Amino acid sequence: MQTVMIYLIGLGGVGKYTIAQHIAHHGYKVIDNHLINNPILSLIDLDGTTPISPTAWFAISRIRRAVFDFIMLDYEKNYVLTNELLETDSGLYERVMEIADARESLFVPVKLTIVKAEHIKRVTSPGRAERFKSTSTEDARLDQQLISISHPHLLELDVTNLTAQEAAEKILTHTEKIQKLNK
Repeated sequence: MQTVMIYLIGLGGVGKYTIAQHIAHHGYKVIDNHLINNPILSLIDLDGTTPISPTAWFAISRIRRAVFDFIMLDYEKNYVLTNELLETDSGLYERVMEIADARESLFVPVKLTIVKAEHIKRVTSPGRAERFKSTSTEDARLDQQLISISHPHLLELDVTNLTAQEAAEKILTHTEKIQKLNK
């Protein structure tokens, strides 16, 4: 059976990680962007509002490369990845798509959106800082646009009024429909 790579893309605070955790209960390994970021973020003094240095981002990119190299070789598992991708991040999106292609995995990009008021509420929740996530509305890029994606398997999902479980179910249903069409 063909493996699957689901790529959850959304601004910080939309619930990517929480949704990915629910998808993981269905046989997926989670590669959350903070799995990659936190080894470095845990070494610096983060206060939730100060920007992260270019040196830290460089080290994080090296960890990301190692993780991506591993999943290229681990082609028997299903993965769900999470990221905040803006237009300037198209290279990262392309790389994940290339990995899925090289693994001969079904690639399912999912853009998660949310209304601004709910986004602010989620970004500023205190529990985010425990995972080295920003709690600053300025860092949240509330008015930024996510990367433009043109892909036949793209799902755009507004999670404003969905629980993480409901969002995960919609994503899995979408993925299953694509799998049936590809048989």
